[in-house]
Amino acid sequence: MTLEDSVHVSRLHVLQRAHELGNVSAACRERGLSRTVFYRWKRRIETYGPDGLHPKRHAPRRGRPPSLGSEDERAILALALAWPTWGPQRLSLQLARGGRYIPPSTIYRALRRRGLGTRKERLLVLEYRSAGTTGLLTDRTRKALLEARARKRHVQARKPGDHVSLDSFYIGKLKGVGRVWQLTACDAACSYAVAKIVPSATARETARFLEETVQPAYRHAGWEICQVLTDQGSEYRGAFDAACRRLGIRHVRTKPRHAWTNGFVERLQGTILHDHWRVEFRRHYFTSRNQLQRSLDRFLRFYNDDRPHLGYRTRGRTPSDIFWGAAGPQHSRKG
Repeated sequence: MTLEDSVHVSRLHVLQRAHELGNVSAACRERGLSRTVFYRWKRRIETYGPDGLHPKRHAPRRGRPPSLGSEDERAILALALAWPTWGPQRLSLQLARGGRYIPPSTIYRALRRRGLGTRKERLLVLEYRSAGTTGLLTDRTRKALLEARARKRHVQARKPGDHVSLDSFYIGKLKGVGRVWQLTACDAACSYAVAKIVPSATARETARFLEETVQPAYRHAGWEICQVLTDQGSEYRGAFDAACRRLGIRHVRTKPRHAWTNGFVERLQGTILHDHWRVEFRRHYFTSRNQLQRSLDRFLRFYNDDRPHLGYRTRGRTPSDIFWGAAGPQHSRKG
């Protein structure tokens, strides 16, 4: 029996059951069905007979339209710079008058790819080009250009240790273990990961994590930590600030409610959660924090040494290839 035949038999059974009980509501409750759907089926069987309850065969959906051609993209850019205050809807209508229909969403994506997605950006380009011909560049335009460049600038980290992102992650309350937290550090220059399982995320625990786990790993590899970035949490104050001063590390905090500015470690913790914990908790039953730490260490060795990384900083290399480069071959990657 095919899936369509099975659905057909099931629908017929619901109608038959309602006739046997003499109660539509009771039959619908048995099958978890709404009365609206029941009467829709009843109308179909009254109109078309038993064959009317076969599932409808839907036509395939239209696929994604072909990519924007170079001529269309040039036409969009030319019109957008000629009329920089027009939005995608008006640009689409104007292009359609010339026999070239392009949806507003496609126009917006094309403008955004070129850094012209907003009216302010288009006006800025227009004023900048005019300044090139007249030799005049207002202070307002110069300031806007600097702000635009600052927004597009990535975290500056030329080598490991220049910028290290730290964050805490609540794993949960496990039976026989208690509350479990994960403290995580991610290097912005090479994505090298260090993490530790702790019973609580306090300032004392984060300070110990920095002094006893993160800092020794960097020194063993031949790097010095210059700056750490954390959120505004209480676990990164008090004892943690004192540890940073002892180690000569600059401590920077994210703005309130701007967690995405610590995106390096946020993405890392998402990777550990999805690729490791959600798999391991379905494979093993953990009874101690030591077991959790050993499991986490195995994943971090895979993440740092073997897992493919496609970021613009790693360029196909693993984090360990960059992180242990200063230590030379005499030092083991595993530490």
